[in-house]
Amino acid sequence: MQEILLSSLILFACSMAGGALALIWKWTNQNWLKLLLAFSAAYLLSLTVLHLLPELYGFGIEQVGWFVIAGFLLQVILDFFSQGVEHGHAHVHGPITPAFLTMVMVSLWIHAFIEGMPFGAEHEVHGAAEAHGHSHEHSHEIDAHQHSLLLGIGLHKITEAFVLASLFLHANLKKLTSWILLVLFACIAPLGAFTHHWIDEMGWDIDGVWYAGMIGVLVGILLHVSTIILFEGEMGHKFNWMKFLMVLLGILSVGLLV
Repeated sequence: MQEILLSSLILFACSMAGGALALIWKWTNQNWLKLLLAFSAAYLLSLTVLHLLPELYGFGIEQVGWFVIAGFLLQVILDFFSQGVEHGHAHVHGPITPAFLTMVMVSLWIHAFIEGMPFGAEHEVHGAAEAHGHSHEHSHEIDAHQHSLLLGIGLHKITEAFVLASLFLHANLKKLTSWILLVLFACIAPLGAFTHHWIDEMGWDIDGVWYAGMIGVLVGILLHVSTIILFEGEMGHKFNWMKFLMVLLGILSVGLLV
């Protein structure tokens, strides 16, 4: 439980920090955001391909790939409503209406809820690993992947919250309203973690299918978001050395930390 509380606190703090950069400092130069996006996207993509996917298929659950496809398609649908906030920008045409903000918030809540769910799997991971014949050493490897995932999702939350809070400013929301909405967003990922922990405590996932399905959906979402960020073209399709360097650093970080 202590591990879940710490992870939830980190996710909450990252979201609040990203939102504060927009609401308090109102940074207009967003070059740092592009570089952080490139690093976090490369980090999450590498972590997904090198560790989460092998872990997912290692549970031996048939047709687990369908969960990955479901997560990918879900993110396609969420992108339609969020207008790309998960990618570090928003495609806004015309004035920002309350209806538009509502669609963005709801889609981001679903996205954040799923991203937070793995961090409620403190006991689920070990139970699933043992149920499918994995060694105790392997369960420790999964814990290491979970900590590395926390870093990647935390960085992702900073950029998401920054863009979301920037939308609040462009919509001319009152300061109190903006902060309330930011706090609500920051609470969603921890809510996902505690929901998964509650499911674990209720004993509803004896065979580990729920955990594998959740990881599969998350993998699909991360594959979509990270690849979109990395392969969205620069203006004039010019090669950006700084962005490429951040991508390399993101990949190397996974190799060094995991």
